[in-house]
Amino acid sequence: MVAAKFDPETGFTSLLRFGALRTETRLDVLKGLPIATVADSNGYDGQFYAQIAVDPSLSSPELSQVLDAPSYRARRILAPAAAAAIGLGRPWWILQAYALLNVLAWFVFAWLLWSEIGTTTWISFARWSACLFSLGTLDSVRQSLVDLPALVLLMLAVRAHSRKAQAPTTAWTALGSLTKETNLLGAMALQLDALGGKTTRPRAMFVLTLGALPLAVWSMYVGQRFGDTFATYSLGNFSWPLAGLTAHLQYSVAQLWTGNYDSRHTFGLLGPISLGLQLVVLWRNPGLSLPWWRIGAAYSILMLFLSAWVWSGYWAACRAVLPMTIAFNLLLPSGRWFWSLWCLGNITLLHGVWRFL
Repeated sequence: MVAAKFDPETGFTSLLRFGALRTETRLDVLKGLPIATVADSNGYDGQFYAQIAVDPSLSSPELSQVLDAPSYRARRILAPAAAAAIGLGRPWWILQAYALLNVLAWFVFAWLLWSEIGTTTWISFARWSACLFSLGTLDSVRQSLVDLPALVLLMLAVRAHSRKAQAPTTAWTALGSLTKETNLLGAMALQLDALGGKTTRPRAMFVLTLGALPLAVWSMYVGQRFGDTFATYSLGNFSWPLAGLTAHLQYSVAQLWTGNYDSRHTFGLLGPISLGLQLVVLWRNPGLSLPWWRIGAAYSILMLFLSAWVWSGYWAACRAVLPMTIAFNLLLPSGRWFWSLWCLGNITLLHGVWRFL
């Protein structure tokens, strides 16, 4: 599917989703390059992270004009900075590197996930493939976003935590928070077992503090550079519990009622049902001692607070709670209801593959 996106002239830049309506607001250094552009569209988020990769120091005064939400995008600096390093400072190479960063993350994710599952049965393969081809995973690859790289770093933190390796856990937590700030939610859930013990609490607090420190320092720099704060854009992603989901469901039902059966609306109705099932299955089988259950539970709560803005493209909600989907598939009981619950809980997989094609 990725190979099909390659073009001899534009390379893999179709994965960046540059929009034709924003052609004039690109960085000047990119305007002469053969970049694949989506006609009659504002494009999508990957185009903004790709332009940060061209100038990861945020020194160009153009950035405040070309980014839709400068501080919000710039806080997620790790993936753009990695692409800048791989591209050796050359804009065309940087764009290609950033476009393929999620592809590399997908293969690392596949390996980490298989080693996490640890068995070779059809049920194991079902768990593995559902995670690899979930809508949240594929959309991160298809649109060069930060969700999958952030998930990979969270998985590495889980592996280090399970080995009681404090330094690597801290390092993966810090890198994850610089990739996507909500990774700190997963990090807190991961440390919940240690936070509950008197002897282990100081160590857990130390890991979380050091893990969040690079993001705090970088956010201060970003705030000074663009003159805004964390709340300027980020808090618009959240609302009162279930308010955003309710508004989304009402809109999807209204569109279907009028005969608009576009996949955006059909799966826009089925997707939340699927995510809701994941939430129910996780909470019906609580396992506080299991790192992935704690992480899945934390993101299931996050899902309830997502705003109508996030749900307006329900795939964004799928990406926001991607760790919950991973937890659901890893922990789904392998009893008589496994295949039924697996199908219903992963119904958006079909839409993920369809959107990629």
